[in-house]
Amino acid sequence: MSLVIEQLVIKDTETRWGSSYLCEQIENTTMNTSADFLIVCSESNQKILLQIKDYVARFLENTEEADIHLFNQNPVFLQHLRKLPNEEVYEMTEQLQFFDKIKSKPRSTYLERDPHVLLEETGPYILYKVSFLKTYFEKAEEKTGLIDVFQKATMIWKHPVLEETKKNKLWMQLPDNYVVNDMIDCWSFYRELENNYTKLNLVLLDFDKNFFNYLIRTKLGPIFQKKLMNGELEDAQEALKAFTIFLEEQNKQLVSELISIGYFYLQVPVEKYPVWSSNKIFSAAYLQLLKVLFDKSHYRTKQYYLRHYRRATNAVYKAVGLNSLKPINKAYKLYYVLS
Repeated sequence: MSLVIEQLVIKDTETRWGSSYLCEQIENTTMNTSADFLIVCSESNQKILLQIKDYVARFLENTEEADIHLFNQNPVFLQHLRKLPNEEVYEMTEQLQFFDKIKSKPRSTYLERDPHVLLEETGPYILYKVSFLKTYFEKAEEKTGLIDVFQKATMIWKHPVLEETKKNKLWMQLPDNYVVNDMIDCWSFYRELENNYTKLNLVLLDFDKNFFNYLIRTKLGPIFQKKLMNGELEDAQEALKAFTIFLEEQNKQLVSELISIGYFYLQVPVEKYPVWSSNKIFSAAYLQLLKVLFDKSHYRTKQYYLRHYRRATNAVYKAVGLNSLKPINKAYKLYYVLS
């Protein structure tokens, strides 16, 4: 038996992706389709859809129990890409090539662990079971948002199987003017919705840390990295100042959980030390960021940074203690020039 997947492409209405308009479109399609699953997105993404279809066709048992399925990258495939001389030459295939090298069993998740499922960009990666949606909309008494669909799901499964290249993600490219306030604005909209479902601090912390980590890892961090590598130090310095203020305003519990900071704000600046070392204003802003970050990080967070970015972390620790860039200069020469 083969399962049918329908792709619903929502037209841009200049409303938030989590709005009731989106659910109205989902409901209309759900009640008039004979498909087994529904994918909802703002742009048709046929390459991803074909890979998901290939997975579903091969492993029907992995789609039977859960109401919602979230698909993400196969880590084995990502390792393969990194080993290529030029990963840009790799062409996506309709059928999965690396699936046999990972465990096929999906993992369960929930909204607070993966709150980015509420964002528009994740639409092409989420399968909704139509039977679940029909039952949901039959019981819904008022206009709802996408978050309510996830909160009412009995089970959500994650499948790390996709083999997507950067070329296929061009439609997700960020504007260069993405700033901290954009991140906060995005989080605050969905956090206000989340407040309707729980008041438990630990659950809300789960939501906050995972949402911010996603936004730092996929948006704020890459934009800062790009500006730094391009030598746009005035913009990069302003970004550092704004991010420092953001960290200062958060409690130690949350800042300690923002581990996505490590690569973009510890590793990258040490690797690119010659780009900014002679700029006193940027250097002062960077040292201030480090002071705030380490002051608000628990011991286990610092150990995480050491484990994943040891060379850079040792250098910036010493830089903060000495209030000097000399340890960063030494680490750069030792690990990124001589090696």
